[in-house]
Amino acid sequence: MFVTLAEESRHQSILIEILQAALQPNPFDKKAALILGSLLCLPHLRFGAKSALFIVEQDSATLALKVAKGFSQLEADTCSTIRIGDCHCGRTAEHGKLTFFNSPPPLLEGITLSPALLDKWPGNYCIPLIKDGQSYGILTLYVDRLHQPSPEIDQLLEAVAHILAIMIENQQMEQQLIHLVNDLRSSIVSLREEKKFSESIIQGLHHGLLVAGLDGRVRKSNAIAQSIFKPITAHIDGQLLRDIVGAAAADLLLTVLPTDSDQFDRELLFTPAKEEKKILGFSNVYQEDAAGKKIGVIISLADISEVKYVRREMEKMNRLATIAEIASAVAHEVRNPLAGIKIMAQSIEEEAKDNSVQLECAQRIARQVDRLNILLSDFFSYARPAEPNKRPTSLEAVIVETKPLINSRLTKNHIELHVDISHELPNIIADPHQLQQVFLNLFLNGIDAIKQQGRIDIRASLPDSKQLYQYRKRYPALLQNMPYVVVHFTDNGTGMTPATAEQVFEPFFTTKTSGAGLGLSIVYRTLKENDAAIVLESIEGKGTTFTIFLRADR
Repeated sequence: MFVTLAEESRHQSILIEILQAALQPNPFDKKAALILGSLLCLPHLRFGAKSALFIVEQDSATLALKVAKGFSQLEADTCSTIRIGDCHCGRTAEHGKLTFFNSPPPLLEGITLSPALLDKWPGNYCIPLIKDGQSYGILTLYVDRLHQPSPEIDQLLEAVAHILAIMIENQQMEQQLIHLVNDLRSSIVSLREEKKFSESIIQGLHHGLLVAGLDGRVRKSNAIAQSIFKPITAHIDGQLLRDIVGAAAADLLLTVLPTDSDQFDRELLFTPAKEEKKILGFSNVYQEDAAGKKIGVIISLADISEVKYVRREMEKMNRLATIAEIASAVAHEVRNPLAGIKIMAQSIEEEAKDNSVQLECAQRIARQVDRLNILLSDFFSYARPAEPNKRPTSLEAVIVETKPLINSRLTKNHIELHVDISHELPNIIADPHQLQQVFLNLFLNGIDAIKQQGRIDIRASLPDSKQLYQYRKRYPALLQNMPYVVVHFTDNGTGMTPATAEQVFEPFFTTKTSGAGLGLSIVYRTLKENDAAIVLESIEGKGTTFTIFLRADR
């Protein structure tokens, strides 16, 4: 009994030493080699000088040599890979029980063992490394001739095998964890690169992009979208769309139309604070998660105000050109018959000296023909404007030359005229006679709008680069890299409705009971011929301002 207790105590000491080795922060191979070395160094167990540790290769159902003690190179090469079921180790891995073999291993027999050693083979242990029913490997220990197998030794070896199985399991879990960490790191790097790539694409777009939640809160935006809404807020991310553009506009932006509808040509009228109205063209689609659930709306938008303005100007020019051709043809065809009518009316007038009724009729016919000729002259002025003689011209001199032509009407209607033109203002490049006709038409238009007791202001200035940039943003038809003198012609008359202001430069459009509606059309076309432009702003009941952009002499 005393011997058994001493043996048990010794075995416990061995296990404690092996556990301490297993818990050391060393690589697995080094810890396994220390454990094998500890077993071989125990003299009372009479183990031989050779031992090995094999790991089960799950994918190929083989044993791979992991650690070997006392093996020659030839033996290590021979036992580097063993199929399960072959040799001592393979058979032990197959049935999963500790086995003591008295015969030499078949793989080494006749290859590495001498005939004398074969006859006196001392034996070897093969212990399976099993935990929770899972086989992790085989521990093989060679013994010397004085070794005596016993149940106590079997228990010790099974305990050591269990420790080694836990070590292998931990090592595999650590390797899996390392693989997971590496995969996660690679995924994070890939995600970062993909995010950076996506960000570069989004920021490189030539139109604005918004990603909003279903509640309308902006989650992401690019620089173009931010610049569109910059007059309202410097940072749109995190804000609700309705707080930026209003509830109605936000609902329109977030409403996704069916795919078969014309959803890529939608427009939104948008008025930033203290700025001109903008027209936003936009399209949108739902943002979905991996399960196909709608989680937001992706909105693509662009400021198409300039495009719409230029398109309207082009349409207007094409329409005016067409109308001019028609007016020219009609005027040409009508003028010849009118000349004949006037000649006949004059003949009747000469023969009707004694007939007052006939004389009055003939004179009326002649007056109406003269009136029609004046109207035809307007047609020709509009349809075939004279080639302008553009040259450096003093704007102040043009106004001075025009004022005497309308002074009597200004006085008669009690209208004040205020002119503010600096003497330092540069000359303009235009035909002075045509420009005088332009201002005369504007004066007459302003007097008709005021009727009685009013005021006309003429103010001219040379805008700086910043002001000119703002003008070009509002009126894209202005020529680039061209200096302009800007003239504001303002009256405090009846003003116009937006619908009237939209059509005021159209030929034959008029709100007056008399006239052909060509005055402002001729102004528009004459200024175009002189590399100039005109726009208007009008408020019904308050007045109208014509803004004229005249080419400045460099």
